[in-house]
Amino acid sequence: ENDYVYRNIEENEDRRIIMRALDNLSPRDREIIRLRYGLPGSDTPNEEKTQKEVADLLGISQSYISRLEKRIMQRLRRDLLRQVS
Repeated sequence: ENDYVYRNIEENEDRRIIMRALDNLSPRDREIIRLRYGLPGSDTPNEEKTQKEVADLLGISQSYISRLEKRIMQRLRRDLLRQVS
């Protein structure tokens, strides 16, 4: 039971850290990540979208979404490492 409680606390803290990192992104970058991974704040939370679906929604090419997503994820990794250090 204690393991469950601690795991729940850790998961909540992880979510809080991730949401704080997302808040540091530009609105467009934040929306791309929220749509791709079905995060709260997107039109359909918990429903992940493909790069093609996100590209169609934003009116840009899938290859551009791919490049943006890679750049955004690198930035999030850096920000998350700073937050937990």
